[in-house]
Amino acid sequence: MKRMLFILALPLTLLSCRQPPKDLSSVSIGMTKDEVTAAAGEPAKKNELAVIDVWVYPDADRSVIFRKDTVYNIITSSEARVDSIENSLESAGEKVGSSLNRIGDSLEKTGQQIKDKFRRDTSGH
Repeated sequence: MKRMLFILALPLTLLSCRQPPKDLSSVSIGMTKDEVTAAAGEPAKKNELAVIDVWVYPDADRSVIFRKDTVYNIITSSEARVDSIENSLESAGEKVGSSLNRIGDSLEKTGQQIKDKFRRDTSGH
């Protein structure tokens, strides 16, 4: 009889020791990395791209995007892989580079105008 109770009690004991399942649905923008780990567990993969980190949870078909230590975005599409994020960053970099070139051109033009004015002022005209 004791053996029968032990056999019945063992599975119940093991089930009660089980940790609660991790849930990605509770992850939201603004959470810290520690909070995400507590809610969803460790990701299958972590990628560092420039100023962001991407944590991939393939079982939930989600990727969590961090800026610094804070959730910036949660991508739920299986098509939103790291390579598409890299392309977005590359595109943003090109836009920044283009803006910097325009600023440089403007500064060069302003510098030339200052030189021309200085020459006119110092030549007595």
